[in-house]
Amino acid sequence: MSERETVIPRANEEAEALAKATEQAKEVEAVTEAEAKKEAEKKAITQEEADIREKVFFEEDEKVRLRDGKTYSIPPLGLKDARMLMKKLNTIESGVIIANLIPDGEDDEDRYDELLNVLLMAFKPYYSSMTVEHLEEYVDLDNAKKIIDCMIGLNGLKKSM
Repeated sequence: MSERETVIPRANEEAEALAKATEQAKEVEAVTEAEAKKEAEKKAITQEEADIREKVFFEEDEKVRLRDGKTYSIPPLGLKDARMLMKKLNTIESGVIIANLIPDGEDDEDRYDELLNVLLMAFKPYYSSMTVEHLEEYVDLDNAKKIIDCMIGLNGLKKSM
């Protein structure tokens, strides 16, 4: 046997080694907690953003009730329709829907027609029999705003606009 294996450490040396190891473990734990907290702060998002991401990821439909008393589901659009929606949103006033109804010159009818076409896009995937005439009759200003907001939110276009 070697001399090292037969030597019994003194109580003070053992206590010092244990204290040193404990101190090192606490330092490592503190650093790990600080890093985890920084990561959490970087990744933190609002509940609204989380809900939007969830809807886009799981493609949940939005529900809207028109003046005909029926509740309709509005699904996320396909790529082709989403692209068309982005183009059409530039031609209409989506913030204040009534602005599309006020004549401002030669193109007033075009904005109204574009508004109706955008609204029709929302119903197209599930309700192929939906017509512009039906929308003119049963969509009010508040519902028009809700439908457009749903389309923008469902397709994740809020951040890109």
